[in-house]
Amino acid sequence: MQFIKQAMPMYTHDHAAYVRQMYDWHMKMTQYHDQLHAFHLERAKQFQKMAEERAKTSEISSDTSVA
Repeated sequence: MQFIKQAMPMYTHDHAAYVRQMYDWHMKMTQYHDQLHAFHLERAKQFQKMAEERAKTSEISSDTSVA
């Protein structure tokens, strides 16, 4: 997954154009952060599953070694 972080627009003396550009930039940044959040949340869930599987595996191996 590729994330594209947009550069903040430079101020121009055309105030109306600058306001529109800033609005667009902030909207793009919310999408960027939403994508980034979703990516990291999914990765965290994957690592949680791996930790749970490892705990189950070590629990099973410790049960069999004790017997």
